[in-house]
Amino acid sequence: MRLVFYLLPAVILVPAGIYFYFFFRRFLSLFKLEKGRWYTRILCLIFSVGCAAIGWWVFGLGAVVVYHFLAVCLIMEILNLILNKVWFHGKNRVWDFLYKSGVIGAAAVAFVFIYGFWNMHQIHVTEYDITSAKLEEGESLDIAVISDLHLGTSMDAGGLLKWCGEIGGQSPDMLLLAGDIFDEHTKKEEMEQAAEILGDVQSTYGTYYVFGNHDPNHYRTDSEYTAEELRLTLEEAGVKVLEDEAVLLTPGVCLIGRKDASTNGRESAEVLTEGLDEDVFKILLDHQPGKLKENEEAGFDLQISGHTHAGQIWPTGPLMELMGINEINYGHRRLNTLDVIVSSGIAGWGYPVRTGGHSEYVMIHLSH
Repeated sequence: MRLVFYLLPAVILVPAGIYFYFFFRRFLSLFKLEKGRWYTRILCLIFSVGCAAIGWWVFGLGAVVVYHFLAVCLIMEILNLILNKVWFHGKNRVWDFLYKSGVIGAAAVAFVFIYGFWNMHQIHVTEYDITSAKLEEGESLDIAVISDLHLGTSMDAGGLLKWCGEIGGQSPDMLLLAGDIFDEHTKKEEMEQAAEILGDVQSTYGTYYVFGNHDPNHYRTDSEYTAEELRLTLEEAGVKVLEDEAVLLTPGVCLIGRKDASTNGRESAEVLTEGLDEDVFKILLDHQPGKLKENEEAGFDLQISGHTHAGQIWPTGPLMELMGINEINYGHRRLNTLDVIVSSGIAGWGYPVRTGGHSEYVMIHLSH
C-alpha cells in the first residue's frame, strides 16, 4: 500500500509538470516575453519542475497548494474552451488576462487556506446514542473521546485545557484518548503539560490512552522524547495507557485498548477477548478503524477509533475509503452486532488547515 503513495504522485505530477510548463509560458506572454527564447524556456522549466517537486510529498502543505491550483487551472482550461466557442468568438481582453495570469487559481487557493484555517479551529461536540441489551436496565455510561490532537499543529496546551474543562464539566464516566494526541513535532515541554491536563480530567472510571501511529515518533529520529518517556509521563499524570490490555470497568462493561496497527507484535482481536464472558459489553479502543469484521466476530460490541481525520483535506477521505485504505472515513456505522464510531479528531496533522470534515470531540451515551 505504501507504494501507492509513491506511484500516485508520479502519475499525477509528470503530466502536471508538462502542463505547468505551458501554463507558465502563457503567463510570461503577458509580459511580452517571446516563447522561443532560451531564457523563457529555462524559466518555464524551473517553474514546472519546482511545482512538481513541491507537490511530490502528498501530505505536505506545498502539495495542497499545488494540487488545488492545478485543479482550478484545469477548470479554467475547460471554461476557456467553452467561452471561446460559444460566447467570445474571438479575443476578450479581461478574460484573456484572467486565463493567462492564473489569478483566479491563486485567489481560489487563498480562499481554501483561509477557510481551512478557520474550519480547523471550529471545534464541535458530536454526540452518539448507543443502546445494548447487555447493560442492566437503568445502567448508562457517558464516554468522552478525544483523538488526533497532534499537539502543536493547531492547538497548544492552553487550548487543550479549555476543551478538557468543557468535557470535565459534563461529568463523563470516562475519557478515552484514541491516539495521536501527540506526534513527532510535539515539544517535550508541551507533551508534559498536556499529560497533566489530561490526567486532571475528572471522571468516574478515569482516563485511558492508546497509542496512534504518530505517538511513538516513528517518523523522525530527532524527536525530543521516546515512546517510553511518553508512556511514563502519561502514567505519572494518572492516564492509563492500554496496549492490548483489558480493564473491567463494571461487572458488565470491559474496555480493551489495542496497540496500533503500525506496531509489531499486536495481538489478534480473538486473543484479546479470550476469557471474557459473552454477556460483558466490550468496548474496543483502537486508533485505526480497521479489521472491523474480525473485531465483530471476536465479540466486540463498540469500537472507537480516530486516525482518518475525516480526510482533513477534501477529497482524500472519500478516496481513502474508496481505495480500501480506511474501512470507514468518519461517523457511526453498525456492522451486525458491532457499533463503530470513527472521530474526525479535535485537530489535524501537518498543518492547521482542514477542508474535509470538522474538528470535534465525541460524547457517547451508552445505555440499556
